[in-house]
Amino acid sequence: MSLKFGRPEEAGLAAEGLEAARTALEDAIAQDAFPGAVAYVARRSVIVAAWALGLRQMSPERAMTHDAVFDLASLTKAICTAPVILRLAADGRLPLDTQIGDCLPWTQGHFVARRTLQDLLTHQGGLPPSADIPWAAEPGERHRRMLLATGTESREGIVYSDLGYYLLGLAAEAATDEGLGELFRRIVAEPLGLQGTRFWPYAQDAIVVPSELREGVLLQGVVHDGKARLMGLPTGHAGLFAPALDVLTFAQALLDGGVGPQGRFLPENSVRLMFTAQTKSVDPRSLGLFYWGGRDDSAHRLDLWGHTGFTGTSFALAPDQGLAVVLLTNRVHPFRRPEAGLRAARQRFHEAVLASLCD
Repeated sequence: MSLKFGRPEEAGLAAEGLEAARTALEDAIAQDAFPGAVAYVARRSVIVAAWALGLRQMSPERAMTHDAVFDLASLTKAICTAPVILRLAADGRLPLDTQIGDCLPWTQGHFVARRTLQDLLTHQGGLPPSADIPWAAEPGERHRRMLLATGTESREGIVYSDLGYYLLGLAAEAATDEGLGELFRRIVAEPLGLQGTRFWPYAQDAIVVPSELREGVLLQGVVHDGKARLMGLPTGHAGLFAPALDVLTFAQALLDGGVGPQGRFLPENSVRLMFTAQTKSVDPRSLGLFYWGGRDDSAHRLDLWGHTGFTGTSFALAPDQGLAVVLLTNRVHPFRRPEAGLRAARQRFHEAVLASLCD
């Protein structure tokens, strides 16, 4: 179903509650939790709130705009890698119980070779969160060095890992002989009409939100994540750039069972897996998303599914309510602010949106 702009009451939301959500973001900007933000709230395919607040860039000062393009960081996992893997699984090209060693023979001898695609999708691959990867000119050698840097000891339970999704991206490429950027374009971006969403480097003439200052130069259109920069190619854990409205379009397509403005991008059964707990943890993981639960700083557990990104990005969904919420901030511009400020603002923002539900 296509998104359209409308009044809050059309979608069963109270305007006063949405104003409280906006105030939460304005207060966070005033407290320097982040310089600026773009936020969207939609219910039943009706966009009831669209805000561009604060600054896109601090020096020289540039106001935030609705078409600003953000480094999505780990939203890449949810918007690109998980849907690509799920689509290949649905097509019979890469079943979810496939072991990593069968996809990527060079991992044989490492414990991750015995883990499945589903294990990595739910962050149960035994891998550490990250690793320092020594430089190598040849990409294949970088992959092998990355694997060596993870060590030989498998971690138990759920350990959120960039490296698992990095390997998932490589597995998708190996199964199709296509690059991850091309797979994303074909499987996700085209059916959803995501014209502004693509991997770095992003065109400098676009309105790209800069991230961190590194050695006197702002990263702008260049991925913030160091591992993705080191690899230099589209990777499964980070590197996607997009405007907020594209993120909302993706979120709405999930709520609509896998159908986007230009056609279906995932079977309905695959989408259901993204909204179904696959782990037994307190805050369970699905295939590509997490249950929001107590992720932010509040005793109130939010009944949402979604994902966050290190640069200050997030989207959250309440499938039973038909509710989609997108919040993109520039928390790391021009330096990294404490995550606590973003978490508190995001919690207050989400609580206000949920409190505005009238039916």
